[in-house]
Amino acid sequence: MKIGYHLTPFWSPTDRPPTQILDEAIEVIRESASMGFGWVSMGQHWLSHPTIWPQPFPFLARIAPETGSMRIKTSMLLLPLLNAVEVAESVATLDHLTHGRLDVGVAIGYREDELLAAGVSRHDRVRKLEESIALMKELWSGDTVSFDGHYAHAHGRMGFTPLQKPHPPIEMAAQSRGATERAARLADAVFFGPQVAWRDIASLAAVYRRARSTHGRVYASRCLMVGTSKEDAASRARQYLERTFRMYSTWQMQESSMVPLQLDFERSLDDWTVHGSPADCVESLLRARDETGLDGVGFTIYSLPPDPAARIDYLRMIAEEIVARVT
Repeated sequence: MKIGYHLTPFWSPTDRPPTQILDEAIEVIRESASMGFGWVSMGQHWLSHPTIWPQPFPFLARIAPETGSMRIKTSMLLLPLLNAVEVAESVATLDHLTHGRLDVGVAIGYREDELLAAGVSRHDRVRKLEESIALMKELWSGDTVSFDGHYAHAHGRMGFTPLQKPHPPIEMAAQSRGATERAARLADAVFFGPQVAWRDIASLAAVYRRARSTHGRVYASRCLMVGTSKEDAASRARQYLERTFRMYSTWQMQESSMVPLQLDFERSLDDWTVHGSPADCVESLLRARDETGLDGVGFTIYSLPPDPAARIDYLRMIAEEIVARVT
């Protein structure tokens, strides 16, 4: 089982100039490159004030030479909001800049402000995502394309195709049975979101494997909180948890088709996070590996300290006391 980490907590606290936020993140990523993490990943949102979400393509290109052998993931591009030709071209460029270390994570999106800004509705999301993936795969083949879809019309050929053949691995976010079956049909891997409970990951992973005609990988994003005990870890992360719950509640993340998401303090942290002492965290991960067959876990580190030097030390502790014991 491989372990990576997600950059969302790196943009907090937000009381620093944006240049400082990005420079400090680059410094920490550079130092983490030799610690044993499998990847670093980055999400996407628009119009996100008061939270901060730098856009993935420019930032991932910037950190490509800093990341050593770690893979770099878009986790997740909100594909229905984007132009599929531009995404295909940007992916090809970034795949070469990373020397073939890119994984392309995609999701359908859910925020009304973002959908409105992109000129699409909630009813467009699945159709546009599927059409976009079909078009991108055609473009990445290197053949001349004549594509007339509902959302895009593309006639021509890309200047160069991705380094990885036939294309970088596609990972698809899932928080429902339908999304899981879609990932099995269209993508190379499924990636369950951090608010999906462990029990639902187990059942959805089984759905994914039954629906696959060939081998596919199963990943899960998990909130990581490390302390001297489970109580201490939860206490350290409480402020970040409160902000996260408030953000996702405002954004109306829960949809009727999804499994119940963990968006408040009513559910035990044991149900959906990795938290406690390093030994507690190792136990949780090994149990999840045995019960669900996870190929990898992406940590969103809720107890990340604010100072860059402290962040580097904290990541090193996670790498030595948790990652090294489960990979």
